[in-house]
Amino acid sequence: MSSRALAHAAMLLFVALVSTSFTVGVRISPALDPVALTFVRFFFAAFVFAGICVVGKVTIRWPRLQDLIRYAWLAFLLVLYFTTMFEALRLASAFSVGVVFTFAPLFTAIVSRVFLGQRLSVAQWSALVVAGLGSLWVVSGANWQQLLQLNFGPGEQIFLIGTAAYASYAPSVRYLHQGESLLSLTFWTTILGAVMLGVYGYSALSSAAWTTLGAPVWLGIAHLVVACTVITFYLIQYASLHLPSAKVMAYVYLTPVCVALYEALLGNGWPEMPVWFGVLLIVIAMLTLQLFLREPTQDE
Repeated sequence: MSSRALAHAAMLLFVALVSTSFTVGVRISPALDPVALTFVRFFFAAFVFAGICVVGKVTIRWPRLQDLIRYAWLAFLLVLYFTTMFEALRLASAFSVGVVFTFAPLFTAIVSRVFLGQRLSVAQWSALVVAGLGSLWVVSGANWQQLLQLNFGPGEQIFLIGTAAYASYAPSVRYLHQGESLLSLTFWTTILGAVMLGVYGYSALSSAAWTTLGAPVWLGIAHLVVACTVITFYLIQYASLHLPSAKVMAYVYLTPVCVALYEALLGNGWPEMPVWFGVLLIVIAMLTLQLFLREPTQDE
């Protein structure tokens, strides 16, 4: 497979895994402060990456100051995203959080245009909009009234900031990567993320009832660390170096489809038939954007 084909495959796997963070996060977030939960993800993920580097004989060098600044920016974006996501899930429904998350691809397209000069054609913008509408149709359960009655409260406002940070991550990886190993890049990103969270959330970490967390919560944390942090960090960084950023983030539109599927498999009911119309819109728009339209710049 070519590197571009592998990048598309990486993003499909990325979406399948990252979608589980909503399903798992909404169930375990009441048991642990969002900052503490995010710290645990970064802290243990750093150890996992360190182990992978040792086994794979990847040399981890102490970064220079300019490298630390690059890694710190990437870590900050991820810390902001994960923290606001878990905080939002405590203040708002998974539905409204999912609605806000659908803005990520459009934010990414704007950031990529401003900072990387990546242009999208009218047809590609149209595909993004169609996929976004399909995504909203899915998360609303084919109920536009629910969307119109959506209360854009504190939780949604908090997660809008996190969504903007997440949308900036793929363009930032492409802009800041200087040829080092992706494992090394990801390792230092998680280390600095854990340090930021440790300093910022010291009171939350020290007051957390770690000994009273049940086995289901720890299993959920383990899943978030391995599947939704370690693996997905590497996948999105790989894809960001081989695809235009807007195309990378466009895969986010598949997230509500995966979330709906996971919730159904957990016994919460399958989506109504009209919802599948939104799924069809997403698939058609994604195929149009990813397979049939060429990027009119040097980035494609």
